[in-house]
Amino acid sequence: MVHDFDSANSFRLSLTSLESEPNPRGIHADVQALSSAITRLSSLEHTAFEFVHRSPRRAPGLGTAPANGAEPKLYVGLQFEAPLDKFRVVLRCVGNWLDRTAEKYSFEVKIPSADAIARQFNPADVKTPPAYTIILATNQSKTLAELLPLGEALLPPQELYLTKAEDYVNTFGELTPAAKANLLLMRHRMGLSSEETSDLNARAMGPFKTLGEKYQHFRRELLVCKQEGDLDSELWQVMQAKADTMSLPEADAQFLKAERLKALRQEADRARQQAEAEAEAERQRYLEQQRRLERYRQAFEALMMDALVPMNVAPDVAQFRQAIMAQLSGPEFNRGRLILARGFYHLSPQETDALEKRVLDELYLLSGLL
Repeated sequence: MVHDFDSANSFRLSLTSLESEPNPRGIHADVQALSSAITRLSSLEHTAFEFVHRSPRRAPGLGTAPANGAEPKLYVGLQFEAPLDKFRVVLRCVGNWLDRTAEKYSFEVKIPSADAIARQFNPADVKTPPAYTIILATNQSKTLAELLPLGEALLPPQELYLTKAEDYVNTFGELTPAAKANLLLMRHRMGLSSEETSDLNARAMGPFKTLGEKYQHFRRELLVCKQEGDLDSELWQVMQAKADTMSLPEADAQFLKAERLKALRQEADRARQQAEAEAEAERQRYLEQQRRLERYRQAFEALMMDALVPMNVAPDVAQFRQAIMAQLSGPEFNRGRLILARGFYHLSPQETDALEKRVLDELYLLSGLL
């Protein structure tokens, strides 16, 4: 049937539950779920919905969702408009939703006629463009899918070509040689010009001209994932949404995810190996330092024993240390041996002072002078 429809660039989909009475709240939740699913589709984030409210007389009328925290009315259906090039995507989304609900709905699809689309460039010739209306009642997604070829047959050739090109891009990430050959046959069959199809191919590809460009861009996007956990979190869901927006196939997105995951693991392994190497080097430095301290301690004790002479009892440990060091550094020969030993083991003045103090304190305790 041909009816009036006030848009030449979009189609309208309306649906109303035929089984709302047994489970009105369930139907209400299902309708809300469908509206959310539609807005998650690419370029349909701002879709405006008119909801069909349930009434006691079972005669629903159009209305809008309540606001300001008011008690919501129960929905039994909705309607919305979407661009013609989203016809296949929207219908598939509704089909997936119908599979989950398993409830029977009445569907009405309005599509502008080709004449209406041609007249959009001269709106003075027509006040209300005519449209085709398709009505169907079903609870089966397979039955709903039968609207696809019928609806697409009513679309203008440019929209049909664009839909097919976008299907190829969504499947392969780009227009492959085989896809281009099929589109060329489609172009001749529909009587489209080379300039028209070139523009439509560019629209289907979007800002990226090849699959390689999409790979490069998505790799840059994945750099925000700094650890393995990022690729299993909500961040990966954001990445998947970006992949969908780019028409990057799921298999390619998963391949790039695995590539990034491998890179992160390699980076983690390198960091771990570097940390282990640094820790081992620090341990070796510590052991070498302990060996030098021990050797200097032995050299200092030998030097001290050689130079030690009987002395009067020192009243405290500080005076004892001072007296011993005076004996060590008094004779030039002993002083030279002390300086040479301090330099030979590459110890800092603070290290030698601390070690000498510890040795002298031990000697003081052993000498019974406390």
